[in-house]
Parts: sequence; C-alpha cells; structure tokens
Amino acid sequence: MTLLRACFMAMVLVAVPLVAHADALDDGVRRVALQLQCPVCEGETVADSPSGLAADMRSVIRTKLAAGESDQQILDEFVASYGDGILTEPPKRGISLGVWVGPAIGVVLGALLVTLLLKTWRRPTAQVTTRVDTEAVDEYARFREEYGR
Repeated sequence: MTLLRACFMAMVLVAVPLVAHADALDDGVRRVALQLQCPVCEGETVADSPSGLAADMRSVIRTKLAAGESDQQILDEFVASYGDGILTEPPKRGISLGVWVGPAIGVVLGALLVTLLLKTWRRPTAQVTTRVDTEAVDEYARFREEYGR
C-alpha cells in the first residue's frame, strides 16, 4: 500500500510542473494572440476567432513560445508576413498616423473657421455714403425727355 502511495505521489510531483508550464504557455499564447487581428474574421483577435487560420496562428504562437521566443519576436514575424494591419494596435506612423492625428486637426481647423465666421458676422457693417452724380442725373433727364419715357 505504501508503494502505491509513493508511486501516486511521484506521479503528482512530475505532473504538477507540467500543468503549471501548460498554464503559463496558454497564458502566453493568449497574451500574444490578443495583440493580433484575425485576417479572416473582421474585428476579432486571433485569441477569440473560431476560424481555422486563427487556430493555426495560435498553434504557431504556442510552438514559438515553447521554443523560447519573446512576444515581440513573434509579433515581428507576423508583421513581416501580414503587415502592420495584423496588429490590434498598429504603430502610429505613416498613413495610420493620419488616422490618429487627422480628427484632431479637423477639430482645430473647424474651431478656427467658426471663430473667424463669428468675428465677421459680429463686425458692424460700414455706412455706405452715396454721392449723386449731377451730370448723370441731367443726362438721364434728357434721355427721358428725348424718348418720352
């Protein structure tokens, strides 16, 4: 009976590190997969996507993490294969910088336009003074007499 207990304890002691390693590996796979967009499913991460490609990507991530690669190395390899669009938070440079900065520039330009328009509308209009050209009045009168209108 003690031999049976000893064998059981030995199996438990061997299995505990494997289970702990598997949990850490699963956490690592999820951590990396949450940073990648699924190329098939729009708006879903690789961690949450049910597609076959996402499952393959998770398998690749698991293999690379088990081989000792860092999260950044794995992400860099996916970016090299798929481009910056694979990342859930692409770097803010190039065209994607415009996506981040563009709305702020639009709001500033809009506020500037509204300010200028309000200043223009609030400015009092200049008084228009008209001078009557006496020669033109005389010529108009002659024209009316001549043509009878």
